[in-house]
Amino acid sequence: MCPAQGQGGDPAGLRKLNFPAKVGKAIMKLPVYEGSSQKVPTTASKKKSRKSKDVCIMAQEEEHTVPWITALTTYFSYALLMVFGTMRDLLMHVSFLRTTAHTSTEKPGYGTLLNDFQDFYTRRLYNRIQDCFNRPISSAPGAWIQVMERDFSNAEQTSMKLLGTDMTALNLSSYNYLGFAESDLEMRDDVCAAMRRLGVSNTSARSELGTTDVHLELEQRIAAFLGKPAAVVIGMGFATNSTVLPALVGRGGLIISDELNHSSIVTGARASAARIKVFKHNCAVSLESTLRRAIAEGQPRTRLPWKKILVVVEGLYSMEGEICNLKDIVAVCKKYKAYIYVDEAHSIGALGNSGRGVLEHCGVKPSDVDVCMGTFTKSFGSVGGYIAASKEVVEFVKRSSPGHMSACSMAPACVRQASLALRMMAGEDGSSKGRKKIDQLKRNANLFRAGLERMGCEVLGDQDSPIIPCMLYNPAKIPAFSRECLLRKLAVVVVGFPATPLIKSRVRFCISAAHTEEDLISALRVVDQVADKVMIKYKWTGRPNVALSATIKQQSKTFGLNVVGDWQASHFNWSDSLRIDGDGRFARGNGEQGSWEVEEREGKIILRLEWDRCATEELQLENFEGGAAAGASDQMPELPRRHVFRGHGNLIRYGLDKISFPDIVPINTSTFTLRPKGTPPSPLKIPQKTPTKTPNSSYLNPDE
Repeated sequence: MCPAQGQGGDPAGLRKLNFPAKVGKAIMKLPVYEGSSQKVPTTASKKKSRKSKDVCIMAQEEEHTVPWITALTTYFSYALLMVFGTMRDLLMHVSFLRTTAHTSTEKPGYGTLLNDFQDFYTRRLYNRIQDCFNRPISSAPGAWIQVMERDFSNAEQTSMKLLGTDMTALNLSSYNYLGFAESDLEMRDDVCAAMRRLGVSNTSARSELGTTDVHLELEQRIAAFLGKPAAVVIGMGFATNSTVLPALVGRGGLIISDELNHSSIVTGARASAARIKVFKHNCAVSLESTLRRAIAEGQPRTRLPWKKILVVVEGLYSMEGEICNLKDIVAVCKKYKAYIYVDEAHSIGALGNSGRGVLEHCGVKPSDVDVCMGTFTKSFGSVGGYIAASKEVVEFVKRSSPGHMSACSMAPACVRQASLALRMMAGEDGSSKGRKKIDQLKRNANLFRAGLERMGCEVLGDQDSPIIPCMLYNPAKIPAFSRECLLRKLAVVVVGFPATPLIKSRVRFCISAAHTEEDLISALRVVDQVADKVMIKYKWTGRPNVALSATIKQQSKTFGLNVVGDWQASHFNWSDSLRIDGDGRFARGNGEQGSWEVEEREGKIILRLEWDRCATEELQLENFEGGAAAGASDQMPELPRRHVFRGHGNLIRYGLDKISFPDIVPINTSTFTLRPKGTPPSPLKIPQKTPTKTPNSSYLNPDE
């Protein structure tokens, strides 16, 4: 990934402490940070030199490089598997060891139908772990699913058989971003009505008798939602890219594609007669270099100018969870007069304040993007895809793309489902359900990402992305992680070669707005157990996240505050006890743990609770006589204080980004409250009446 200019590196302000020797197993594996004093370092001048830019790019590249010891062990594991697989193949040629399953199915005199290596990879590597893939379910792909249990049907592990039983599991696998895949009573009736009126299928292409009134309505809605003049709906998401790209660019044209673009884009680009060039993933600097060289050199042999240049990127990359650096890429395309094609299959509905995708997320005008592509299979709970562009481009696609001219159109019920979901997202149904789903998805994604990072997993992707990849690397860890999670009622998707590079296997968590906070916390507990067992905590620093007792005593003395001890805690919909220790750790009654520290900020005393498996909470000390409590105040009492702490639902990620979610709870409602346990009220606290119509009443009323 190529960072934007002015972007800093690692967070500053890392507290350099002499940590005590590790005793037993530490729950938290992250260093302690210096609270709100952390800031991303910025350059003194807006103008950066070429050297500093290269250093910034190199530093970012090193962050995503596979550690050499991990790469070495991964390559060794694959080599070992191939050696043993080859030995098994040699033994199978011995007559008395040969079995029916290994008898060749090739016809005598014919050439080999299957590629040798692909056949070997399937027999000796994939078949052994095929139970981790293609898992059938017997329910809607909602937050919880029914997984149909299977087992190998023979000793050679060439096929699977169903056991006739189901398992209820938490679903972190489906692209059900906004939760529309589950049956909504209001939408279900309308969808069924459309199916009864128009039939199950149109059995025809759009260019013939496959266009109905619901198709035209959906095209109008998606065009208005994206701010484009027109749109066309195609029956399959993959076919949208693979059939539209060859229609847009032909011989004499140039397609410049991101190196990690989806296979549908690769298929479409190869199907066209255009030349193809690739630029470094998500890097505007590499794109500019590729464009400049391509324009200067022209077409091969003839050196004629290119008829057209089309830059193809994705809004949200499904294997990396990274959001496109669209603003910089659009600026480069404008500079060199190149068209831009954005695939929003995963970003539409999942990014942006109103779900309008990566354009809204990055602040790019719809008029700056020539062609917007997307699918209805993720956020909309349906099937099919769309192209949104100018009227001329849409009309040309309708006349030229095989996906519109020859393929069967979307089923009317699926069209109606996508239209109703889009209507709810736009708020045209008169409710705020769509907006709440979008906010809930963002909150869930950031909470789960923070929990994985805190437990020491190597997590890829960007903030707000509902796709959260976690690196596995070693081939043996692919089935181990998947099977251990399923045993604990957690359904996940593991990905390996050829979908990823050979040594970059990963597990890909897909978060949904249908998940509750309890679902995600439970999932993080399972992942923490499995990650320890499978040993994928590659970011573990090897040090417990505790502070020295002297540091804690100094904080208590500085702020005149007694934090250590037992507290009564209430957070959202749970109530429990909280034990704060003098070593910088705290533990909730149910076993959840984390680290804590106290700091002064803008005249207020803040207690930071950094949970091990969820986001950090910041709680503010209640007000006292003479104003807000402050560490340097002359009115500081001599005795340590134990009073109520309260805070709203702020997610703090490494102390750098504060993400508020005011729509989750009313602004005048405390989401987290700590009260001293078994101690009388402090004589320093002055009782106050609850003020009326005051947004911060929960802070001003200690007895609330």
